[in-house]
Amino acid sequence: MNHFLLTNIDMENKNKKIKLRKSIIDIRNTLSEEKITILSNEISKNFFAIEDIKNASKFMLYSDFRNEVKTREIIEILIKNKKEVYLPITIKDEKKIIPKKVNSLNDLKIGSYGILEPSYSSSSIDPSLLDVVVVPGSVFDISGYRIGYGGGYYDRFLEKTNAIKIGFAFSFQVIDNIFPESHDKKMDILVTENEVFNFKKNHL
Repeated sequence: MNHFLLTNIDMENKNKKIKLRKSIIDIRNTLSEEKITILSNEISKNFFAIEDIKNASKFMLYSDFRNEVKTREIIEILIKNKKEVYLPITIKDEKKIIPKKVNSLNDLKIGSYGILEPSYSSSSIDPSLLDVVVVPGSVFDISGYRIGYGGGYYDRFLEKTNAIKIGFAFSFQVIDNIFPESHDKKMDILVTENEVFNFKKNHL
């Protein structure tokens, strides 16, 4: 009976998350390119103001896609400052992502799901060696949990690293509760255009 009840609760939460994801993405899709750029620039400023970022040397970010927070400028600044920058390639058959080094954004090509990726032949890094992982998401909550896009790629990847986990989100993507499940990974820091939420104090 308890197991049945738990299963019902899990299903209710899963359905809530699916609805939340759709509603927030629908809002995000209404933003103009200009608005996305303005908000992303503010998030970039807040990101670089984080003390731990100044001390980090190995970063994994994501290639922004479909009105996500833009990362291109951040990647270029990090490369210019001689930081090691990695972007994920997606291995769909194995349901996993692999961080590959990026020396120039000009080297990226369209990969899985239409997202820009480094070449498979680029050098990779063991996730345990990363200092910072910037994570995309559709919805975040004020405790640091996130809803991704349904594939579970980042939840599985984040199990392999102790890097500082940083979520990027526009302020309307942050809500009170996303009804996290046991496999959901909590962010250490969440950066919006308005503020920085620090959920767990980490020092590099």
